[in-house]
Amino acid sequence: MIFQENHISTRYCGIILLMILSLSTLSAQTFTQFIQRLQKLSPAQRSGSVKKFFSVHHNTPIIEQDSLLHFVFYGKAGSVGVNGNLQHWNAPDELIKIECSDSAFYYRTFIAPSNARLDYQLVVDGKYQTDPRNPRITPSGFGPHSEVRMPKFVPSPYLIHRDSIPHGTIINAGLNNHILPPLQKYSIGGRNIKIYLPPGYESLSRLPAVYVHDGLEAIDFALMPTIIDNLIAEKRIPPVIAVFIPPVQRGDEYMGIHVDRFVKLISDVLVPAIDKQYKTERSPLKRAMIGISAGGHISLYTVINRPDVFLNVGGQSSAITPQLRALTKQRADENTFSLSMKIYLDCGRYDINNGFGNFLQMHRNYSDLLSSLRIPHYYREVNDGHEWANWREHIPEMLIYFFGR
Repeated sequence: MIFQENHISTRYCGIILLMILSLSTLSAQTFTQFIQRLQKLSPAQRSGSVKKFFSVHHNTPIIEQDSLLHFVFYGKAGSVGVNGNLQHWNAPDELIKIECSDSAFYYRTFIAPSNARLDYQLVVDGKYQTDPRNPRITPSGFGPHSEVRMPKFVPSPYLIHRDSIPHGTIINAGLNNHILPPLQKYSIGGRNIKIYLPPGYESLSRLPAVYVHDGLEAIDFALMPTIIDNLIAEKRIPPVIAVFIPPVQRGDEYMGIHVDRFVKLISDVLVPAIDKQYKTERSPLKRAMIGISAGGHISLYTVINRPDVFLNVGGQSSAITPQLRALTKQRADENTFSLSMKIYLDCGRYDINNGFGNFLQMHRNYSDLLSSLRIPHYYREVNDGHEWANWREHIPEMLIYFFGR
């Protein structure tokens, strides 16, 4: 009886050892080697091999050697593609299909910078969805995206909510001012403007202010209240007020026929109303305006137009229009650029490239224009795309650039 128990024990130990060796082999082999072995099996045998593969690689995409990025999908589908920053959100790239009995294994490999952060979605039988094996989800104006963080990507520490520090408050602006014709439709009272007040606001005075376009998304998607809380707590910036402004007619206000009217609304109505009701420093040196995409355009256009009101501007993945370039040249010719103006620009190397234009090239050209006009500015490119999850990573350094101690 003792011999039988030992025999059974030895047999189970052998099975366990074989399982460990099998998993070790799976983890040691490269993705290319796995694909080569999978293709040599019959379709009926492949499902078991794929399931063993996923027992080792729980999350997707799979990253190798810091820069090889393998998108995969396993299930019942006629076709699977991937679309995202790597494709500039244009046409999806189809994944290669390997039949597996009643399902199929799909894959496609890309090379990405080792410090990239990328959004993407899978396109399964023509329908967009997040990657079911990827737990990382990021917000966007078009619904949730799956996220890839390459091994050398370093996330900003200022995006994490900290219970241990004081927090500011978000309130409704409560401004009931109205604009006289022809701007009646642009009443401040008709906008759900929100205000961030820093911790200890009651005892503070003469606070810098940052005006934020696409304001409600900047609260929800860019986590700006958390960023400001953390920067103040670490004394990277002084306490500031943030004014979160939502658009009413976004395209027309930010880039279209109502741009000049909107500049007037912000500069001559909203800013005086904020200064009257809140404890702000009333110097253009202590006011900033920031925005993303079209919101970056209206930010640059406003500040270049009205340096008597704002002397700090930040545009992220901004739409650079001929109108903005012409205004920039005009103000340079008029010598109205202040040496005290701070211009911050950033753009992703995987930013959108569509009918409007190539955003990355437009930023390079605009930075070259500013340099040729001897206008100081800060410009950087990042291995990222046209996404809220990109923009929020760099808001801390922008605020430090404007207000840092």
